[in-house]
Amino acid sequence: MEGGFLYRGVNPEMHAAFQGELRPKETKPFVKSPEFGRAEWGNVFWGETPQNAVIEHQQHQAGYPTSGVSTTPLLERAKFYATNGGKFPRGFVYVIGVDTLHPAGVTAYVVNEIVPMPSVPEDEEVILVAQDFGSLPSAIVVEIIECGA
Repeated sequence: MEGGFLYRGVNPEMHAAFQGELRPKETKPFVKSPEFGRAEWGNVFWGETPQNAVIEHQQHQAGYPTSGVSTTPLLERAKFYATNGGKFPRGFVYVIGVDTLHPAGVTAYVVNEIVPMPSVPEDEEVILVAQDFGSLPSAIVVEIIECGA
């Protein structure tokens, strides 16, 4: 995954509350143990692994807390999430330079490469995790676009 951009769509409330920061739901190491009751997700990995965290993060779009932040390489999908499918008249899309991730200590996990049956395969989701498991560094955001529903 070189060059190009990833996008993170956020609604106006989240944009204002986080003051432009891209924050994960928790700030713990990006690892989870496998949950065997969730075998429909295909691959699970023994022990606490980042792959299990990827599986849990995207599962059912249920908002399970991890230290990852969801993004997509598809601008239109980010706009959909920014307006919550039209619930909000406007939203914000954070444009993230792929080439800035490694220098900023951000790891990218491509969901479709880890999860055989992702919850929303059309998102082509990429989960970003900061080196300290906290907010993503502001240096990776190259632009913030305001969009409408």
